[in-house]
Amino acid sequence: DCIVWTATGSMMSAPPAPSDSNTSCITALSSCTAAANVSRKQYFTQTGSYDGRTVAIKKIMKKAFTLSKSIRKEVKQVRELDHPNLCKFIGGCIEVPNVAIVTEYCPKGSLSDVLLNEDIPLNWGFRFSFATDIAQGMAYLHHHKMYHGRLKSSNCVIDDRWVCKIADYGLQSYRKEDSPEGSSSYQQHLIQIYTAPEVHSLSDFEPNSMTDVYSYAIILLEIATRSDPMPPVCFSHFLSLLQLIRRCRINNPAQRPTFEQVKKMLYKMNPNKVSPVDMMMTLMEKYSKHLEILVSERTQDLMHEKQKTDRLLYSMLPKQVADDLRQGKHAQAQSYLSATIFFSDIVGFTQLSSSSTPYQVVDLLNKLYTTFDEIIDNYDVYKVETIGDAYMVVSGVPRENGILHAGEIASMALDLLDVCKTFKIPHKPNTLLKIRAGIHSGAVVAGVVGTKMPRYCLFGDTVNTASRMESTSEGNKEQ
Repeated sequence: DCIVWTATGSMMSAPPAPSDSNTSCITALSSCTAAANVSRKQYFTQTGSYDGRTVAIKKIMKKAFTLSKSIRKEVKQVRELDHPNLCKFIGGCIEVPNVAIVTEYCPKGSLSDVLLNEDIPLNWGFRFSFATDIAQGMAYLHHHKMYHGRLKSSNCVIDDRWVCKIADYGLQSYRKEDSPEGSSSYQQHLIQIYTAPEVHSLSDFEPNSMTDVYSYAIILLEIATRSDPMPPVCFSHFLSLLQLIRRCRINNPAQRPTFEQVKKMLYKMNPNKVSPVDMMMTLMEKYSKHLEILVSERTQDLMHEKQKTDRLLYSMLPKQVADDLRQGKHAQAQSYLSATIFFSDIVGFTQLSSSSTPYQVVDLLNKLYTTFDEIIDNYDVYKVETIGDAYMVVSGVPRENGILHAGEIASMALDLLDVCKTFKIPHKPNTLLKIRAGIHSGAVVAGVVGTKMPRYCLFGDTVNTASRMESTSEGNKEQ
C-alpha cells in the first residue's frame, strides 16, 4: 500500500489495483498517417478508496521527487479550482516509486470510450452537451490563468450523470520528468495529433490558451464523427460545427476563438439546449410510455395465449382438477353415488384395420371422433377418453346433475348412432360404419392417475358393467 497525501492534509490508503480490478477504461486515440500506423491502445485507471468513495489514481513515473515550493503552489492552485466540468483534485502521493495524483473518479470512463463504443446511442443533443461541457471547463481554467497543454478525449471523463469533466489539468511541475511506459512512437503520434502546429518544432513549450483551443478542435472532430481523429474530415450534419472546427484549427493562433467565444457559438448551434440528465429524462419518459403500450400489448397476447392453454388443458382434465394441479395441489379422488357411463366401439374394427394403412386408420378415427365431440357438446356429459376405437363418456361426473345423467347419456347415444348411418369412411366410402354401445348407471369413483400426462379415470363396478354392456351389444344398437 502507498500512503497518499490529500489536499486536506489527511492520509489515505490506496493498494495497487490489479489488472482485472474495477477500473475505468481510457482508450487512447489512433489514426493512420503516411508516417506511422499505430494501433489503438487501452489504459486502465487505477482506483482507490478515500473517505468512503472511489477515487482515481494517476501514477507519475518519477525516479525522484522533491516537494518544492513550485509544487506546493501548484497544489494550492488546483485545490482552489471548483467547477462542475473539472475533475476534482483530491490529493497525491509523494513517495517514490508510488508518486501519484488522486482525483475524482468518473465511472463512465473517458470521452473516447463513450464515443468509440457503438453500443451507446448518442444523439446530437448529447454530443453538443459534451462539447459544451469541455468548453465551459476550459473557459474556467483559462479565466484562472491555467492552461491544460495535454487536452485530448482520453483526458475528458464522463461521470454517472453523463457530465463531461476535464482531467489531468495543472500541476505542471508535479508531472515534470514523468516518463510513462509505452511505445515512444505512440506517444509521439498523440502529440502530433493534438499539439498545435506552432509548437511542433519546439522541444519545450509553455501551454497557452490557443494551443488548448487547437486540441479542442481535434476533440470536436471525434465528437462529430465518433471515430479516431483523422483530419481533414467531412460530414454532412451541422456545417456550422465544421466551421467552428476549422476556426479552432487555423494555423494562425491569433485567429482562433477563445473558449468564451466557443461557448457562445455552441449555444447558438445546439438544437437541444438542455442538460444530458434532462435529455435522458425525456428519453426515459418516451421509453416509459412506449414500454407501457408494449406491456399492454404483451399482456393481451399473454392473456390470449393463456386462454388457449386453458381451453386445451380443460379439454384434457376437468376444470377444478386442472386448476388444483396447476396450483401444485394434490387432486383427491372423489366418490359419486349416481352417474351414467357410455362405452362404444367400432364393429369389425380389427378387420377394417388389417385392410387399411396406419395413416388411413388414424384419419378414420380422427374424423369419426371429431364428429362425436361436436355432438356431445350439446349434452351435459364429460368425455373421459378414447382408447383405440373405444369411446367413453360419463354424465353426472365431475359435475353432479341429480337424476338427469341417464337421460343425457341416452339421448346422446341415439344421436351418435344416428350420425353413424350417414358417416362415410374416408378411404372406403362404400363401406357402412357400425358402432355398438353400452350404457350403465351407478356409483363410481373418479380421480387423477399419474404425474406424467395425468389421466382422469373412473373406477368401480359401474364402469366394468358398462364396458360389458358395450362388448355384448350389436351393431348400431345400444344396451
